[in-house]
Amino acid sequence: MAKRYYNLLLPFFILLFINGHSQSLPLYSQYMYNMTNINPAFAGNRGVPSLAFVWREQWAGLPGAPSTKSITYDASNVEKHIGFGVQLYDDRYVNVFRRTGINFSYNLKFPVSDKGVISMGLKGGFYNDLKLLTEVNTGSFASSDIAYSSDFNKIIPLAGAGIFYNDDKFYVGLSAPDVIIFSNVSTYKSDSSLTQVNQIHYFLTAGYSFDLNEDVSIKPSVLFRSISGSPLEIDVNTNIWMKNLVGIGASYRSSELFLAMAEIQITPQLRFGYSYDMPFKLPNSNELFLRIEIGKSFPNNKKYKIF
Repeated sequence: MAKRYYNLLLPFFILLFINGHSQSLPLYSQYMYNMTNINPAFAGNRGVPSLAFVWREQWAGLPGAPSTKSITYDASNVEKHIGFGVQLYDDRYVNVFRRTGINFSYNLKFPVSDKGVISMGLKGGFYNDLKLLTEVNTGSFASSDIAYSSDFNKIIPLAGAGIFYNDDKFYVGLSAPDVIIFSNVSTYKSDSSLTQVNQIHYFLTAGYSFDLNEDVSIKPSVLFRSISGSPLEIDVNTNIWMKNLVGIGASYRSSELFLAMAEIQITPQLRFGYSYDMPFKLPNSNELFLRIEIGKSFPNNKKYKIF
């Protein structure tokens, strides 16, 4: 049974990542707690140095299913006018495709009211795009296409930008975080080339924090993701936090997926989260999130509690 699923997945991923319109940016279920991944203007918004670890296993149980790991560090300067961050990540698919990269984020923050701040950020980076095409050019998938006669191993430069507003109750952000600078990223032989066109991802995020009483907060949020040539994708999320220590939530994604998540603020500097994705037509997915803050944290400070 596992081999059967692998044989089904392999052609799917080859078509997805080799043919022209690829989607290069993984979307985490707990993005609202680590938005530097999708918006460089978010870096430093919690006001303290922060390390965030994410480990996502897609479609648990299927051999070669996607696996994503990332480490993000972000902070702000002493005056809280500048935010910056760095992210390392590793994405793997069906043991054939691998992307390992680094991103740098930088933003300027402008107070617009007593509690409101607008951040404008830029992002730059690169990743090593490795496709072991010769590993799959055998058996039932053997192809005479010259593109599969050699492996693909290139360094791909990226750039991005974003804007983000937040106060003590509300946030909204707009970004295009990963734009491949060169669309034609490899040439195999003089008479044939493999072209990868990166469709730009646009993200619009917004969220609000409602205090039911001193102990309970409800934090709904929404994410719109637009990719040229694909339907608009929408995430609708709601998280309920008790005493800013324990949070439970649920999300619906328009691409036919429900998910449940739980967060716990173990100490003022340490938060752990878990999400369980339940697609309608595919196996479930698991995602672990860990955030470590360095120095004085703000979990009970109204300015930062929305995150």
